[in-house]
Amino acid sequence: MSLFQRKKSDSSSAPAKRSSFSIISVILNHTILLANIVAIACLFCADSARTISPDKFLLPSYFGLAFPAIVLVVIGFLLFWIARLKWYFLLSLISLFLCYDSIAETFPFNSAKEVPAKSIKIMSYNVHLFDFYTPKSKNKVLKYIAESDADIICLQEFGYSTNKEKEFLKKDEILEMLQSKYPYHHINIKSLEAHRTFGVATFSKFPIKKKLFIKYESKFNSSIISEIKIWGTHVKIFNCHLESNKLTENDKTLIKELKNNFDNSKVNEAAEHLSRKLGPSYRLRAKQAELIAAEIKKSEYPILLCGDFNDVPVSYAYNTIKGEKLSDAFSECGYGYGHTFNEKLFRFRIDHIMHSDEFRAYDFFIDHETYSDHYPITCRIAGKEQQ
Repeated sequence: MSLFQRKKSDSSSAPAKRSSFSIISVILNHTILLANIVAIACLFCADSARTISPDKFLLPSYFGLAFPAIVLVVIGFLLFWIARLKWYFLLSLISLFLCYDSIAETFPFNSAKEVPAKSIKIMSYNVHLFDFYTPKSKNKVLKYIAESDADIICLQEFGYSTNKEKEFLKKDEILEMLQSKYPYHHINIKSLEAHRTFGVATFSKFPIKKKLFIKYESKFNSSIISEIKIWGTHVKIFNCHLESNKLTENDKTLIKELKNNFDNSKVNEAAEHLSRKLGPSYRLRAKQAELIAAEIKKSEYPILLCGDFNDVPVSYAYNTIKGEKLSDAFSECGYGYGHTFNEKLFRFRIDHIMHSDEFRAYDFFIDHETYSDHYPITCRIAGKEQQ
């Protein structure tokens, strides 16, 4: 073949190569765009968990649990299309804007505010049965609470042993330890089995004028209302523990194993098993949240509400309780993701402090002490006029 013929052959193959590359590029872009659209659909599905009751449609609740991860994926697509100079970035941008409220509650970024001189410190803490009734002398949870210097303390999974023959933590020992700083308490035990108790408790430096109990369906979980007087004003303190997901150590191990050995058959098996556990819990929490919301709505007094909701901000239970009347203290003055459940693969913000419009929240703090499977959370509360 002559030089002229080779040059002619090379020049004729160039357009073919460019055409082939162009087709691959188009296919790749459309595949990524399709994945982007699927991620946006998941984002909207998760966002809808705020308003759709799990009793009517369960799927959004599952997506709501994964909301933070979905947001990060959509942001990833946004940055990808910006880098590629494609207008497709607008799809992700608009979807994130439409889900702004959920994003702001999940990832708040607040600057520090000066705490008014006239304020109170409130704590919410799932104490995990005081590390399963560990004796008083060794009980780090109890010692932590006694040294917290909070004005009001709301405890969930509050429990003690009634077995006099064993050296487990007793009710009298708890009260003795806290009595000097917290002379007033409101304890509700929902379950008593084989010398073991399970309930909620509120301890206060302020006198408790009235003790109420919110009746709802649950074997172990409960919510109480303590009416106290702060700065001459009657205030209702809600201490809420909503239905747990009842995940056992075996269930958690199953999820961890998927991380190390991922295959479709195991995923389907795990999804079916977890759905049988999570579904009924979501439905029960929805009903419990509605009953709590009804009590909030009819309250004639300002409200401070604490609790382990066993649910994230993008959930029906959380938003039903929060409603129009309450504000989330973490969203108001917290920073970042702020998970309160401290297991590695289950890092969710499920413990919350809320308040009615008469108050403002300052200095929200999540203490990463590992005495329980939940972190204690605190914030300072001041009257609106103090800001």
